[in-house]
Amino acid sequence: MARLSMSAICVLIFIGDIAKADNNFLTGANDIIAVVDEDGDIKASPFNVQFGKKDIWLPRSGHVVSLEVNEKDVPVGMVLDNEGQAYFPTLKSDGSSNRQYRFWSALLGMGNPSPKHRTNSATSSQLSRFGLQMGSNPILYRVTTSSGSIVTTSAVIHLMNNTAKLVVSDIDGTVTRSNIRGMILPALGLSDWKHDGVVELYRKIANQGYQIVYLTNRAIGQSDMTREYIYSLAETPYEMPRGPVLLQVESLLGAFQTEVIKGQPEVNKIAALSRVKGLFPENPLFSGFGNKAWDILAYKALNINPDMIFNVGEDSILISEGTGIPTNYTNLIDRVSFMYPLLDV
Repeated sequence: MARLSMSAICVLIFIGDIAKADNNFLTGANDIIAVVDEDGDIKASPFNVQFGKKDIWLPRSGHVVSLEVNEKDVPVGMVLDNEGQAYFPTLKSDGSSNRQYRFWSALLGMGNPSPKHRTNSATSSQLSRFGLQMGSNPILYRVTTSSGSIVTTSAVIHLMNNTAKLVVSDIDGTVTRSNIRGMILPALGLSDWKHDGVVELYRKIANQGYQIVYLTNRAIGQSDMTREYIYSLAETPYEMPRGPVLLQVESLLGAFQTEVIKGQPEVNKIAALSRVKGLFPENPLFSGFGNKAWDILAYKALNINPDMIFNVGEDSILISEGTGIPTNYTNLIDRVSFMYPLLDV
């Protein structure tokens, strides 16, 4: 155990060194929740995507980002700012981007547009060109640098009806048994640090027609690792249900400080869930699982029924925020059909 602690310390030091070198060192992208209404119009959560200096060492401002959805190019593009964050230019009415990269403008920090000329939200018109299908739609972001190299990152657009019901789950300390170990152990190749029963519970909730949303204050540069970890979890014969994975849009060290050191992630989580809630005509947030007071605060702020908010302890005991009654995964699994009535999907 002492050796594990030393390894964990080394990882923390490595994280700190990365963050000091560049706040946006890593590349990654959030999944996207897209909602279609009765008229076929689509709204979506922000397209948060970042290309880090690990992959593009040149000044990043002005690089064009091409999009591919369901393995097909789409006539909608994005552009990178000087921090490697992608945005949709708002000056072009067709939503496409034919800008050319200018090295000196990027180097001198002159490539960023005014905030009013950029957005990370796609319009309904742009989304209509994506060829989205109900369910999961893989999206690939591709940048060809001025040196000729091609850099990509991927995510998933989850298209659902505007009557969908969402169950929100934190990851570290909720799916995993500890905030700190849950963030560090997967980096060490020790990924089975989950609560026994969480996979079966979430799978059976999903089988009732509910969409699981994984909300975490891990940094967006950890998106690939986080998805791989979540979807690698299994409890025979159950596998973790697929769902949107939403991470924090900041540096690796900044995300760690927010979640573990400062302990103030509720603002980020409330903001992210508010954007999701705004896509629906009625509150889609049906239930929430967390392990810290700020998780519970965020869920209550978004008007989730307190009886359906569960505070998960490291000992795998869950306490209902509304009733205060402790329970366990076995009990919840047995009562899934009662607590999560079957939806007509």
